Amino acid sequence: MPNWREPTEADLAATLSQDEVDAYRAGGPVDGSDPVASLLRDTAALVRGRIASGGRCAKWGPGWSIPAGLMIPAMDYAMAKVLNRQNLPLTEDRRDALKNAEDLFAKLAAGEIGVEPYAEEGEEDDPSQDVAGSPSFADAQPTRLLD
Repeated sequence: MPNWREPTEADLAATLSQDEVDAYRAGGPVDGSDPVASLLRDTAALVRGRIASGGRCAKWGPGWSIPAGLMIPAMDYAMAKVLNRQNLPLTEDRRDALKNAEDLFAKLAAGEIGVEPYAEEGEEDDPSQDVAGSPSFADAQPTRLLD
């Protein structure tokens, strides 16, 4: 499985209950478009925009994909949008999750942190494609200089 993927309704339902997702869908626009699909696309666009602002991604995933490691914060952000539209209050845990997601997205946008570059399934990790500023580590067995 590639390390970037598009958010799905199952991802959102892992953060919310399926009942909450269904209620959000039922209160959707009168034009018949799926508000869940729009929310997932908009959330992916937000995450991709924050990554782009930070300038620390060497290779992007296709379409509306985002790094798999950002899926939970992205769904925490989307969760707040779902509950807000239904005029439901956020529990303390959900407020904390939203704040953590927003803080993470701000760090991405500021370039304080980077993300893993896109890689296809089975593709070897290319060190030349690593995120700018990724830490490098000294040898496990340093050379002794003084005796």
